Amino acid sequence: MTVDLHGRRAVVTGAASGFGKAITFALIRQGATVVATDVNDGGLAQLAEEIGSDALQTHRLDVGDATAWTSFTADFGPFDLALLNAGVATHHIRPEGALPVLGLDTERYRTVMSANIDGVVFGTQAVLEHMTATGFGDIIVTASVAGLVPTAPDPVYGLTKHAVVGFVRSLAAALDQHLEPLDVHISAVCPGFADTAILTDESKTNLQALGVELLTAERVAETMLRAIETRENGAQWVVWGGYEDEKYEWNQIRPLIPPHIAGDQ
Repeated sequence: MTVDLHGRRAVVTGAASGFGKAITFALIRQGATVVATDVNDGGLAQLAEEIGSDALQTHRLDVGDATAWTSFTADFGPFDLALLNAGVATHHIRPEGALPVLGLDTERYRTVMSANIDGVVFGTQAVLEHMTATGFGDIIVTASVAGLVPTAPDPVYGLTKHAVVGFVRSLAAALDQHLEPLDVHISAVCPGFADTAILTDESKTNLQALGVELLTAERVAETMLRAIETRENGAQWVVWGGYEDEKYEWNQIRPLIPPHIAGDQ
């Protein structure tokens, strides 16, 4: 996919590997200037070496730290494009063999919530002020199919991704209802099983044995570019191995909130 991003300034979180690394490459190819962030200093250094472009800057950023976001935006912003991609799964940080939830202590639980939820909220706060001031901008959030359907192996991860999807949908509605028209959009990309560090090697082997096609990071980056190009506010783009991208459609038998008071919620 080709989308002209010349003149756009982007921030990418979780850029040292996986989807974040792939979208950083893609944004640079499409003409954007990018500030790539992560807590993995070595991965950021390797990313800078591989890209080798003046259009890229890298910076260590703890996305769950609101103060760090404020300093970061003051030093490197403003941004009219944000790829809020950083995230972790709980299977990496709970005792081996422990049941989901029961094996997750409070400190590790906070780590997951900080990366997966706080990073999205604080990141949005950091970039949205400039976007609303200028009336233009795009925020793409990496959610997951686990934010749309149950995920038994990792309920806490599912919780965080459901939260992210709800945040995207609700903020999109707020942007649509803003008194002054804004050309600002937020949407989510919801990948299925992918060949990234979110899955364990054992999980990847088992999925492939079942005939499941694992997504590549580059395929997900292409969907992110599509989300940037189409700018469909509140959309959730489902990416699944072996299938074309599609927007998730929510089935609703009747409005849960009467239309005449929906704007007050």
